[in-house]
Amino acid sequence: MIFDINMYSEEKNVKLVVVEFTDYVMVWWERLVVERRRNRERSVSTWKELKTIMKKRYVSKHYYRESFNHLQMITHGSKSVEYQKELEVTMIRTNVNEDEEVTMCRFFNGLKRDITNVVELQSYVEFKELMHLAIKVK
Repeated sequence: MIFDINMYSEEKNVKLVVVEFTDYVMVWWERLVVERRRNRERSVSTWKELKTIMKKRYVSKHYYRESFNHLQMITHGSKSVEYQKELEVTMIRTNVNEDEEVTMCRFFNGLKRDITNVVELQSYVEFKELMHLAIKVK
């Protein structure tokens, strides 16, 4: 958001991010810069490129699979509004972009049985309505 507000150049965006690095990340970054110079590669000059390099370095190869597994296992349990938030955050992190009907089914099937028994008798069209009904029933 800071980049957008200030309309910085791509190179300045990279510098602003790098200046925030500390400890191990800074050591890793400095080594990366030296290696790129040694290999006569151009320096990292865009925010998108920096994000890609950092994801490659710091995001586990199993991250998305584990996140998808987590998404499949999310249930209402003892949570209230946190259930809906956890579901949405996990969907965003895993980059799941599904039809609203599918999301409603996912949400509905994760609810406690006593809540689904009441909610399924109600009328709702959108996910937001379903969520509010579930909260109201809870």
